Amino acid sequence: MAIRGDERILLIAGTREGLYLYESTCEREAWTCRTVSLPNHEISHAILDPRDARTIWAAATGEGHTSVYRSIDLGATWGMAGEPFDCDAIWHVEPGHASQPGRVYVGVKPAALYVSDDHGANWTSMDGLNRHASREEWWEGGAGLILHTIVTNQHDPNDLMVAISVAGVFRSSDGGVSWQPSNEGTLSMAEAWTSGFGNASARHPGVHRCVHKVVRSPRDPAVLVQQNHDGVYRSDDHGASWVDIADGIRDRFGFVIGATRDGSVYVVPQDMGQVRFSGQRTVYRMRDGTTTWDSLTTGLPEVDNLTLYREGMATDNCDPGGVYFGTCEGDIYGTRDGGETWRRIASGMPPVLSVSCEHFTQMRADTRGDVAAVVLVHQELQSGFGERSRLGSQ
Repeated sequence: MAIRGDERILLIAGTREGLYLYESTCEREAWTCRTVSLPNHEISHAILDPRDARTIWAAATGEGHTSVYRSIDLGATWGMAGEPFDCDAIWHVEPGHASQPGRVYVGVKPAALYVSDDHGANWTSMDGLNRHASREEWWEGGAGLILHTIVTNQHDPNDLMVAISVAGVFRSSDGGVSWQPSNEGTLSMAEAWTSGFGNASARHPGVHRCVHKVVRSPRDPAVLVQQNHDGVYRSDDHGASWVDIADGIRDRFGFVIGATRDGSVYVVPQDMGQVRFSGQRTVYRMRDGTTTWDSLTTGLPEVDNLTLYREGMATDNCDPGGVYFGTCEGDIYGTRDGGETWRRIASGMPPVLSVSCEHFTQMRADTRGDVAAVVLVHQELQSGFGERSRLGSQ
């Protein structure tokens, strides 16, 4: 991959208390903390919008409300995007397709999907999913009933996927108007629905899946991988069917999963009985085209009672691919050589709930002199924004 000399990487960590932004060159030799924002807020997830590489979206709970926040200047200033949500938490925020510059999606608890087509000023319920016939058999996992994953397809704006615990993966091929369960081949927990909840039968056998996280392969949009409550699965047909690929991992349970541009898949297992993990911290890698897992430990410490949260892994677009994960102890570990070696690149934060990564290009300050002008390496899309606020850029 050809790297521009002015291209940089932004690593965004959402924590129990605040949002931390780190940046580096594409050599990834050193990382600096760019800013700490949104104090007194729990950040479930945050992401740099790849459509303009300057807007950051954050799902935040604090100061008496749950809201989406937006910054158009790489985290220097922040404003609330629309009104607060009437929900327990916002779990995930996802920018839309490049052809839809105003579109943003959010997933919330209790499980529901919302969309905005005006840069977050107004939010609309996507009722094709939220009122799906199978909803009567969606049920709470350990964190409640949550829509925690939204997967878009950069090649097709109508191809959408979400993941709900406990319900499973749902896919739409018409931009979110209609949805179908997409769980063939994954472990069904319908028996728990009947025996554990005292129901006579499962009327919707296509759901009842406890999916923890889904990501799309940067190498092939037809390929998706998921970390499930009981296993790791791969789909080569846009999620129509799934194959269990977990053989060789020390524990089938985990939360985080990532995929790099060469097609490699990364997971970090945790103990199913305790949810946490003690012992040698290990990342597992499956290279594209293989069926075996490599155990990666160089540079990773022994740990005691450690956990990673489902939004806690991200990858960059470099070659070899960088992989990053955050921990409940407030650390971020990363690799710049495809997992062969790891090092701690950030520490001293509150528990890290989410990690995301995106490339941007830093340019000279614009003529106003108040924000840095940035451009996306591959495209530029303009977007408007309302009144700003200075919520705690420190």
